[in-house]
Amino acid sequence: MDHETRSDIEPGSSAADAQEAFHAAEASPLPAQWLDRPSRRSTAAGAASCPVCLERIAAGVVLCPECGEPTDGPKPSVRAPSIPDAAPDASWLSLHWRPLVTIGAILGLISTGGALRYLAPHRFAPSRAATAVPPPTPVCEAPCWSGESCQLGRCVWQRPNDVGHLVDAPSIAGPFSLPKGAFDALLLDRDRFAVALSSGLEVRSARTGEALSLVTEAPNVRRLHRVGEVVYATSPSRIYVIDAATTRLLKTIDLGEAVGDIQVGASGRRALASLPEAHAVAILATEYHAEIERIQFGDDAVGPVAVDDSGTRAITTTGQLPLHGQREPSGGVAYPFDPSRLGSEQDRVRTSMVGNPVGALMAPDGSAAFVALRAENTLVPLTWLPSGAVRQEARITTCREPEQIELVRIDRRAVVRCNEGRALQIFDLSKRELIRAVTFPGRALDMAIAPDGTQAVVALSGDGGGSVALVDLKSYAAKVHPLGGEPTRIRLAPDGGSALALGDRAKVAWVLQ
Repeated sequence: MDHETRSDIEPGSSAADAQEAFHAAEASPLPAQWLDRPSRRSTAAGAASCPVCLERIAAGVVLCPECGEPTDGPKPSVRAPSIPDAAPDASWLSLHWRPLVTIGAILGLISTGGALRYLAPHRFAPSRAATAVPPPTPVCEAPCWSGESCQLGRCVWQRPNDVGHLVDAPSIAGPFSLPKGAFDALLLDRDRFAVALSSGLEVRSARTGEALSLVTEAPNVRRLHRVGEVVYATSPSRIYVIDAATTRLLKTIDLGEAVGDIQVGASGRRALASLPEAHAVAILATEYHAEIERIQFGDDAVGPVAVDDSGTRAITTTGQLPLHGQREPSGGVAYPFDPSRLGSEQDRVRTSMVGNPVGALMAPDGSAAFVALRAENTLVPLTWLPSGAVRQEARITTCREPEQIELVRIDRRAVVRCNEGRALQIFDLSKRELIRAVTFPGRALDMAIAPDGTQAVVALSGDGGGSVALVDLKSYAAKVHPLGGEPTRIRLAPDGGSALALGDRAKVAWVLQ
């Protein structure tokens, strides 16, 4: 009797119903494998076990007295099993090959990982945890200036790659005769220099001195200033913006007043132009070459201007270099101001300085300024206070008639040029002490610092003729090169590899390369 037949018989069925179900099961055919099996009834002589409840019953009983189920075995399923039984003669390996393969794969993976770990680089190197930790790198106490980097607790200036200085024995071309109306000259590159004339801006060859072209759109030029890739040519009432590469007039800035001095900020985005007759300083945007603000300073005719690297602190003075035979001005004033603010928002700080302040220098971080007093032979340090005011510190004695003070970013130094003192003095800005003095055989008329900060080029006067001195700012050795005439101005090329010496009295020029 199959499963379906047994499930149809309820527990309360009668014996007749069970007998009828049993005959129906016997009528169904049985598979061959069931016919070959020995009967489970003959488990013992005269005794058998019920295939359903497994109780011992008498042999030959059709229905089990214990559970009421037929004693014949269940009707096997007609379908073959989904997993066939193993053959009677199957070996142990054929029965267990699957777990053996799984275990072998796991062991192979573990062995491969161990072998790779053993063969790894630096396998037997000491542990990093056991290595001594190096001491931390010293940190600079004060913030570094623009262009400096902190190295081993000390701020070191990083020299740009595209700048240099003159060689110790440069070749001198000239003297080149200039027109009598020449006011100024400026090197455009190693092959050309520009001359400021009343008729315009004249371009000449740096090798032969011959005139190459004339920019007539820029008449009445007085002074030339290099501002990045352009030249600012000043006239009595305007500034001409000329492209240095093509000498083409780009724009005209109408200021309405004569320009005294132009100082370009470290970023090159702003230029400060002093207007002595207007008693003001004009703030110029070099991106589009226009005046964006003008700061008034009362009734004082301001001249030299100095600005820090951030462009938020600047100083201007009222000093003037007297012409030959004129009397030395005795008074003077210095004005600290903020170029980034509007003229109406300035603090109006006025610092009186008796002694003709002709030169000024701002520290790149804006913390201090230095003013050179020509009549007093001193430097006056100024310290910025949190309120915006300045405080004059103890004065520093210099050589006679200090006229110019320039910044040397290497080791944070300043170079002071003394006219009558016939010397250069190098000061430490941090300690405010004199480091070295370099003397010359003649008066120091002008000075320029090489862009890499390793050399100072000085124009010297003389009885029979002038000369140019090249001062090494590392060894402080000076080499004097005679010119046969007296130079009064020194102009350097943007890369520092060539210099122009201009003689205002004789109207001649020399080119050193």
